[in-house]
Amino acid sequence: MADSASTVLTGGLPVELTRFVGREAEIAEVSAALGQERLVTLMGVGGVGKTRIGLRVAREEQPSFPAGVHFVELSGLRDPELLPNAVAAVVDLPERSEAPGSSQLHALIAYFADKRLLIVLDTCEHLVDAAARFAQAVLRSCPGVRILATSRRPLDAPGERLLQIAPLAAPDPDAEPARAGHPGTPTTDAMELFAERAAAVSRGFRLTDANRTQVARLCHRLDGIPLAIELAAVRLRALPLDQILRRLDNRFRLLTGGSRAVLPRHQTLRTATDWSHELCSGPEQALWRRLSVFAGEFELTAAEEICSGTDLPEDDVLDSLIGLVDKAIVLRVEAEGQDGDEAGARYRMLDTLREYGLERLQEAAEQRTYAARHRDHYLALAREFGARWLTGEQVPRMRRTWRERPSLRSALEFCCASADEAPAGLEMATALWGLWLGMGRIVEGHYWLGRLLPLCPEPSRVRMRALCALGDLTLMTGHHRQGLDLSDEAAELAERYEDRLALGYVAKNRGLYGTLTGDAERALAHVTEARALFAEQGERALEGWASATLCGAYTVTSQHERKLALHAEAIALMDPGERWVQGWLHWQKGCSLWGLDRFDEAKRTLRTALDMGLEINHTQVVAFSFDTLAWVAAAEGQYERAARGLGTADNLWEKFHEPRLGINSMHEAHRSAVAAAESALGAVRYRQLRDEGMALPLPEAAALAGETGPAAPAPRAAGGGDWDTLTSREQEIALLVAEGLSNRQIAERLVISKRTVDSHLEHIMGKLGYGSRIQIATLAVARTAYEKPSGDAL
Repeated sequence: MADSASTVLTGGLPVELTRFVGREAEIAEVSAALGQERLVTLMGVGGVGKTRIGLRVAREEQPSFPAGVHFVELSGLRDPELLPNAVAAVVDLPERSEAPGSSQLHALIAYFADKRLLIVLDTCEHLVDAAARFAQAVLRSCPGVRILATSRRPLDAPGERLLQIAPLAAPDPDAEPARAGHPGTPTTDAMELFAERAAAVSRGFRLTDANRTQVARLCHRLDGIPLAIELAAVRLRALPLDQILRRLDNRFRLLTGGSRAVLPRHQTLRTATDWSHELCSGPEQALWRRLSVFAGEFELTAAEEICSGTDLPEDDVLDSLIGLVDKAIVLRVEAEGQDGDEAGARYRMLDTLREYGLERLQEAAEQRTYAARHRDHYLALAREFGARWLTGEQVPRMRRTWRERPSLRSALEFCCASADEAPAGLEMATALWGLWLGMGRIVEGHYWLGRLLPLCPEPSRVRMRALCALGDLTLMTGHHRQGLDLSDEAAELAERYEDRLALGYVAKNRGLYGTLTGDAERALAHVTEARALFAEQGERALEGWASATLCGAYTVTSQHERKLALHAEAIALMDPGERWVQGWLHWQKGCSLWGLDRFDEAKRTLRTALDMGLEINHTQVVAFSFDTLAWVAAAEGQYERAARGLGTADNLWEKFHEPRLGINSMHEAHRSAVAAAESALGAVRYRQLRDEGMALPLPEAAALAGETGPAAPAPRAAGGGDWDTLTSREQEIALLVAEGLSNRQIAERLVISKRTVDSHLEHIMGKLGYGSRIQIATLAVARTAYEKPSGDAL
């Protein structure tokens, strides 16, 4: 029951990968404390089980918190300024304003104000001051929020209730008086934990009268610390129980001068960890210390590239990693593939063992060497992302890069600590521009660029590109003049280096400034210039991005027909698998179709925008799509659907400082739809349906938004094509997509290559005008239902 025996996040809380043992009294005490206090901190030594207890309590308390239970893992976060941003990412609150810290905290407070929820802040000891400030600010302003923290140190925040988490009971069996009629030693939670973990590594192991006293003695020598017990249990792979106990006893006697006195608990865990380290081979020890440069999970390929050396050839890293997994030093985490993502193994170390490895890395004078190699690996990942993020690889690349954010932050922090390393950090932060935009982490991108640019004051192409990126992000935070000034500075460097591509970025930023400030003439002139510059350089995707910005200018000016013509040109420029730009483009087209009273076309287009937004969690496009679908429903007289859709949109817009991007025409459309639905349904019924929409999970809300009303015509495709335009093989593949099969599984079912399946799906999407597998599945299911004979026909 060590501190972090859980990994993959589902439903807001990590999954428990091993059975939870004991702790009934502690769980009851923590639950009771949460019922009485608003800040509860679980404190104890490393490896004592604070996280496991906190998670078990949080899971049991979920029904008491209708706005959710949110687990925020802080072990990989080193910059206290980013703590509010870490919380915002977990609650899916898009960032806004000019910098992290207090501004993001104010946004969280505004969002939490009327909600009842629980935040679990895990591993706070290295950020106690920041955690205390966060807790104090949130709890003072948000009466429905409770915070459960885990830490090796108290937060010392007002109103904090400290609960000391003790190790598992492990009495000394040699000190227990013999009890007549009771063979052996009574079972304790510590012994049960050892037996549970031992059975996982040594088939058939169980507690018996023959080994019960030895297990009790071992647990006592390890002071009942769960992590130490788990490390010892793993040794059963190589040694019998009596030898494990004898070797451990010898070690403890050496450390205490032969005394039977119990070591301090922190020293007990240290000694058990030292022992585990000495039982590792030389290559395993080298890998252990070098893996400490990772701030969170890591892939095998990263470990091979970063951690190899003369004493650990790259080809041998896997064998050493397997050895560390076998010894429970490293945990294996299954990465879940999504919508075409390849699933694969990832790994992580518990915080206590990573800290130990870092000490060993420092002792070996290797820390800077391997921190630099770690930085180089993630710089290459960032470059790869930056070069490909507007391509058909966008979705898997965004997901993969987002998973690596703890190590990306660690690498950026390394670069901020030295002027020599700062240029590499500035390049990395700039290459991640699309990640900051696509995942709604605009403030974090602004933060890193803002830290690194002053460290690189000399004119350079890296500085030029960073100024373009920071100018764009600053405009998106609402600081329009500052964003324009940064873009103007970038323009000076672009002219100096005669960089036409950079001039295109500058023109796009200037056009965005015009759009956001309502200066349509400026917007149209500059974005038209940007499109021409990108086209001149052969950058089709960037030309499409600029076209989306130009569509935004047309949205502000309600030039619907011009926008529809531009939309077709822009979509043709984008790779079919790209989602971020195309999501915006489809929403803008749907909005214009609604403005032109072409409601059927509007609904199909907005559904495509919604699907694309959901695929990459693009909250703004999702919110706009729900909103505009509700406006269409209101215009068609489907007021109940409109009320629910407006509620879903309102729930999403709550997360933004400025709903509907502050566009007056969008606000007016929303108000008109609300007035129409409220007038038709009555105020009470409207509020009831709106509240239902606000409470709906997004998948259910999306399914309702996709309904077409009372009439049920034969299904047709979003792009104007229909089922009959598909070949028999394409129809067969579409039906298998509807069954939920991946491309690889479809290939195996039909005994064809995966590449062939990929090609067929591209043709299907092209014929139907679709942008996602969800749309194909929906059409296939609807067509099956449409063609199924009725009972009378039989």
